[in-house]
Amino acid sequence: MLNLHSIVRAPTMEQSMTIKQPREAEKQDAVVAMSWPWWTTVLIIAAVAMLVAAACTYQQSDVLKKLFGPAPVMLQEAYQSESRGPTIDHSEFDALLRKHVDKDGWVNYEGFRVDSASLDAYIASLGNAPFDDLGRDEKLALLINAYNAFTLRLILDHYPVTSIKDIPAAKRWDAKRWRLGLMTLSLNQIEHEQIRPKFAEPRIHFALVCAAIGCPKLRNEAYQAERIEEQLEDQTRYLHTRDRWFRYQPGAKEIHLTKLYDWYGTDFKQVTGSVLEFAARYSVSLKSTLDKDTKPRIKWLDYDWTLNDRTNNR
Repeated sequence: MLNLHSIVRAPTMEQSMTIKQPREAEKQDAVVAMSWPWWTTVLIIAAVAMLVAAACTYQQSDVLKKLFGPAPVMLQEAYQSESRGPTIDHSEFDALLRKHVDKDGWVNYEGFRVDSASLDAYIASLGNAPFDDLGRDEKLALLINAYNAFTLRLILDHYPVTSIKDIPAAKRWDAKRWRLGLMTLSLNQIEHEQIRPKFAEPRIHFALVCAAIGCPKLRNEAYQAERIEEQLEDQTRYLHTRDRWFRYQPGAKEIHLTKLYDWYGTDFKQVTGSVLEFAARYSVSLKSTLDKDTKPRIKWLDYDWTLNDRTNNR
């Protein structure tokens, strides 16, 4: 018969000592760890936290830019001005704007609802635009008008709303639903891919209208290639004479600017070197201050996302 006692034996003295050694080592390590000054542990934790934060900032820079503003782009002119070539007829959109938008940009959305068939006809025509064959100014006028017309249609799709932000995010600026020539684009793509990197023209930020009171006014006429310079200049000058976007008293130490200058600061800096230098083009008092080597502190005006409906005009 097999003797179990001959197989299962008690450990020898040497084996017992070998088994206990790791536990003794662990105890010694614990004693050493406990002997660290408390502030050493705090410093280590803080250093690790800083490294993690830095890594997250680096790896997720695109996400942060999306949360806190549009990504910067290099402004450049991608198209040549052409005196000859195809043109786009914006007369239908022009008539709608003159009928349903006042001189200060307040919109009669109820009127647009009644004339929605005309707006839809104009939008449909944009899908047939020979975009690649257009000259520089024709392209820019088309893109601005398209952005504004698509935004009006977006609001009408969900009207009544108190703000464009009431529309679900997936259906708002990132919704790829708008046909422009052979392209199907989102509103963000029109602005950040088709306009900003292809036109050295920061004044477009005062022409693209996102249907909010804090946005630039919606011009009550369509942009036209042959008048695009005049219209952009007039639009920009208008904003710098209204407290909603620009406030500065001669000699003051502070200036209040629309957040458009904050969000798109790099665009303006590429043209004039600084946000203040760009704004000074449209303010004699600000230019005088800068000429004295004095720079007022910038404070950003609150951005009002309330719908630019004429019923909100107060």
